[in-house]
Amino acid sequence: MAEDHLPLRVRSGVSQDRSLTFRIIHNPRAGRKRLHRFNAVLNTLREAGHRYEIVETVQAGDAAAIARETTRDRVDVLVVAGGDGTVNDALQGIGPDTPPLGVLPLGTANVLAHEIGIGTNSRRIADCLMHGEVLQVRPGVVNGHRFMMMAGVGLDAQVVSDLRRVMKSRFGKAAYLIEVTRTLRRWSCDDISLISEGSGHSVATVIVSRGKRYGGSFILAPDGDITAPAFQVTLFPSGRPLSVFARFVAIPLRLVHRLKLVQQVETEGLEIEGPAGDPVQADGDIVAVLPARIMLSPDTINLCVPRSGS
Repeated sequence: MAEDHLPLRVRSGVSQDRSLTFRIIHNPRAGRKRLHRFNAVLNTLREAGHRYEIVETVQAGDAAAIARETTRDRVDVLVVAGGDGTVNDALQGIGPDTPPLGVLPLGTANVLAHEIGIGTNSRRIADCLMHGEVLQVRPGVVNGHRFMMMAGVGLDAQVVSDLRRVMKSRFGKAAYLIEVTRTLRRWSCDDISLISEGSGHSVATVIVSRGKRYGGSFILAPDGDITAPAFQVTLFPSGRPLSVFARFVAIPLRLVHRLKLVQQVETEGLEIEGPAGDPVQADGDIVAVLPARIMLSPDTINLCVPRSGS
């Protein structure tokens, strides 16, 4: 089996040291419009002489259960074929005996895939799975629930809370824009109270990041690093709902930091006190309600990433 924290030692070309065995957790609902990418990666693995088995999820919690019973003596790499939410689900079942985690992005935003540099390119995805390095990362934890990339309270969590899965499946990223117009009409935009490094803040929205990216490939936390022992916390100042939304629009325009529309702080943990009962999103799904405590997991996850310089 591939050794911990070392590159997956497989040579390119027809001749291999040995074939790898992949177990692929597939969320068919996430990949309906992206079957060409899914099949292209599978074809590459097969043509390179590797073995794989596909286990499909049916409902929430299935990916965690599959990950929980997948061990290194049977599988070299555990692959999640789905979106960030499916990765998050699998994350809940990963333990010390779980093989390295690989990503085959089929979701709407695929933040983790963009963060590690594979994006949605089938060649780069397959190359990472076959030849990548294993990186140790510490997930975040919100009220006992792990997350890989981000947690948020405020406008984005309200939108995620209201968004129906069928809308997301049908319209992709456009579904968020459709839903945000509805959310802005009803969202009261009450101040969120939080404590970080002993300092109190009152804000309209807060996003706690492990990496740099948000909503796909957009940079929200320039100093974010999934290997760093700290979070980058983005604070959206109090204001009316439309002013908060305008700051979100500035993220893909690369203006949010240039115009100093948000404040950013670094912390090893924080507590978000209220408003009590408000939803908390993590990796694009609602996982908790306020009050919430966010901290780094004491345990590491072995994540497949592209080789340095590739």
